[in-house]
Amino acid sequence: MQRDNLQGNPLEKLRDNPRDSWQEAWTTAVELAVDELRQVDLEECCSRSGAVWNREDAVLGLSFLNRAYKVRIPEFDVISETGEEAPIREKILFLHYLQTASGTPLKGEWIAFTQVPSGELYLGNFRARSVDRLVRSFDGRETELVEMAEALEGVAGEYGDVSVVLRALPRVPVALVLWRGDEEFPPSGDVLFDATVVDYLPMEDMVVLAEMVASQLCNKKGKAV
Repeated sequence: MQRDNLQGNPLEKLRDNPRDSWQEAWTTAVELAVDELRQVDLEECCSRSGAVWNREDAVLGLSFLNRAYKVRIPEFDVISETGEEAPIREKILFLHYLQTASGTPLKGEWIAFTQVPSGELYLGNFRARSVDRLVRSFDGRETELVEMAEALEGVAGEYGDVSVVLRALPRVPVALVLWRGDEEFPPSGDVLFDATVVDYLPMEDMVVLAEMVASQLCNKKGKAV
């Protein structure tokens, strides 16, 4: 299902309807996603997204970082490896990924969030919820980022002073980049995506994904900020 079908995303409409509750918007987002996913061919969906269809158990297997999730069919409930239902924001992210995934081969070219169409509209939230948290958490301890990423099956990257590459979703790798501060410049960082990311996630969900990745790393470090 192409991302054009997500133009009615209720999360986006909150900009125009601030009185709507987030919970109501999230619930509506789940309902819309489930309605559309019930119309798709599940084998084709798995081929495009990298999910695994277990016909016998009627579940889709989907990985996020190094954690396994099951999507129960036909309800499209998302269950974590501990057997608990995933929080609603994670559920929306995974359902939107299954909806949007096009199967486009990865390009191996990194882009910043500002290069995503309309990304500048969410740049403040994007940086506050992911980049700034990583910079604060690993300031002066940048090499620990590699250790934390390796625990999530990530690898060291080749950018900035320290960087790591993680496969957040099967077709959505992310690169986390840190630059050390000095007398002239404060420490800084960025979260980069493969250039095909728009073929796998709506822009709003890229913000959520980056936040979830940052939270995993900061929490593993024992310093949630």
